Amino acid sequence: MILKGLKRNAIKKSIETHLKKRDSSSTGISSLKTLAVLVDASYAVNIASIVKLASELQVDPENLKVVGYKEDKDLEDDKDAAYYNDKSFAVNGSIRNSALQDFVNKDYDVLINFYEEDKLELNYVAAVSKAKLKIGFAEVDNRINDLIIGSTTHDTNLFIAELKKYLKILQVI
Repeated sequence: MILKGLKRNAIKKSIETHLKKRDSSSTGISSLKTLAVLVDASYAVNIASIVKLASELQVDPENLKVVGYKEDKDLEDDKDAAYYNDKSFAVNGSIRNSALQDFVNKDYDVLINFYEEDKLELNYVAAVSKAKLKIGFAEVDNRINDLIIGSTTHDTNLFIAELKKYLKILQVI
């Protein structure tokens, strides 16, 4: 129990450190080629709607990466997504899962934080990610995301429409 508390405190400190270092003044995206989606897989996630989102944004399926956080211990990856849980973090808050480490180190053009509940493990991955533009929902810590979409994860059609509208305004697509 004490180790879990130490781990959570270390993750919180790391989030704060990464948020202070992040420069969100310029996105530096000329066109959208790579897309990453971070989901809360503790709830039912419709991967087909995420693939639909990528095709709507004209991103090739091989340039789409989906990673999900599961609170339970079952971490079977499938062909569409990779998963992580609490065990993917060391006591000092660092990432122990190599697939998750590769995900946060890759420079994606856009990271969509497709979750509405403020969870420490999701916020950590979103904050540490090297994505150029981070997009999410209003319910999550607004310092993490560069663009906040005012819809819910349940209304994917509205989310896609709003996302496309703002990416066109930003001249990303």
